[in-house]
Amino acid sequence: MPKKKKKIKLYVFITVLIFFFFLFLYLIIHPYNYTKTYNVNKYKVEESFDKDKGYYTFLIKDKDVTYSYLISHKYSKRRELINNIEEYKNENEVCIIPTGKLEFLPLCHNAEGEVYAYNLSKVSIDTVKDSKIKELNKTYQKIDLNYLNNKNYALFNYRGFVYVNDNSNDTITIFDKDIYNLELVYMMDEYLIIPNYNEEYFFSSFYVINLNTGKYEEIKLDTEVSFNSIFLGDYKNKVYLLDKKEEKEYRLDLKKKKLEEIDYLILENNKLVSKDYKEIVNKKLNFLSTDFPTYEVKDNILYKVIDKNYIKLSDKVITKIIKVEDDTVYYLSENNLMMHNGKEETLLMQNFEWNFNYTNMIFIY
Repeated sequence: MPKKKKKIKLYVFITVLIFFFFLFLYLIIHPYNYTKTYNVNKYKVEESFDKDKGYYTFLIKDKDVTYSYLISHKYSKRRELINNIEEYKNENEVCIIPTGKLEFLPLCHNAEGEVYAYNLSKVSIDTVKDSKIKELNKTYQKIDLNYLNNKNYALFNYRGFVYVNDNSNDTITIFDKDIYNLELVYMMDEYLIIPNYNEEYFFSSFYVINLNTGKYEEIKLDTEVSFNSIFLGDYKNKVYLLDKKEEKEYRLDLKKKKLEEIDYLILENNKLVSKDYKEIVNKKLNFLSTDFPTYEVKDNILYKVIDKNYIKLSDKVITKIIKVEDDTVYYLSENNLMMHNGKEETLLMQNFEWNFNYTNMIFIY
C-alpha cells in the first residue's frame, strides 16, 4: 500500500508539474493586447499590439509631430521593440527610420508639421534604395501596361473584361451589348461575380470569372432576381445578396452553383444574425468590414490614416481608391492606375477611358 500511495503521489506531482509547465508556455507565447510608452533618444514612443488584427502600432512623437506606423507581425513577448531612431535632415525636412526587432520604412515631415512618405521628400538616405522593377512598356487593347506587381487584372471594357497579368493578355466577352454602368458586381477572393446584363430589369444567371485563370462560367438560376439589388458581402465562401425590389435575401453558393432564398441575415462579430428587412435597408447594413490599415482620399490627396494621424502618400490628384492589400494601396490618378507600398509610388498602367468612367471598372487579385 505505501508503494502504491507513493506512485499515486508521484503521478499527481508529475501531472501538476506538466500542467503548470504548459500553462507557463501558454502565458508566455499567447498574444495579448498591450500598450507601452517609453523614450528612444529624444522621441516618445507609444507601442501597442492588437491581437485580433495582428498589428503593432507605433506612435513616435517629437514635440507637435507624430510619426505613425502600423506593422503586421506575429506577436512577440518582447516589449520596447524600437531601440534606436535614426534622423536625416535637410534645410526644410526631417526624416526618421526607427530600428529594432521589426522593419520600419522612413517617414518625413516638413516645417509645417505635415507627415508624409519618403517618396515625397528631397532628403537623401543612402540605405533606402528604390525597388528594381521590370517595366513592361507594352500596349494591349489601348491600355498602356507599365508594371503589374505580379497581380491579375480584370479591366471592364463595356462588353466584358480585358484580362492582363505578367504572363498573358486576353479579352473576355460576356455581353451582347455595351454596358456603361456595371453597378451590381462583387469580388470574393479570386472570383468576380457579375449578373447577366444581357437581360433587363431582372436577371436569371451570374457570370463568374476566375481571376487566377482568366476563365469564366455562367451559373443559371432557378429564379429571377431584380437588378435593383445589392451585395451584402460574403461569409464562409458564400455570397449574400439583397433584392430590394422583391424584398428577398439570397445566398449564392459558387461551389454548388446554387442560389437559395434565405431569411434576412447580417454578419455581426463573425456570426450570422437575423435582422428586419427595413433595418438592413434603412441602416445600410452589410457584411463588409473597414479595410485595415485605413486609406482615405481627402481633397483629392491620398492619405494613410493610423490612429487619426494622416500620412500623405502622393502629390498627385487622386480620383479613387481601387484596392487595399496589407500595406499596399492601388488607386486611380486621372487615367493612371498607381500603387503605393509605403515607401514609393509606382505607375501600373494607363487607360484613356478612365478619365471618364472608372466606377467598377478595375478589379485586382
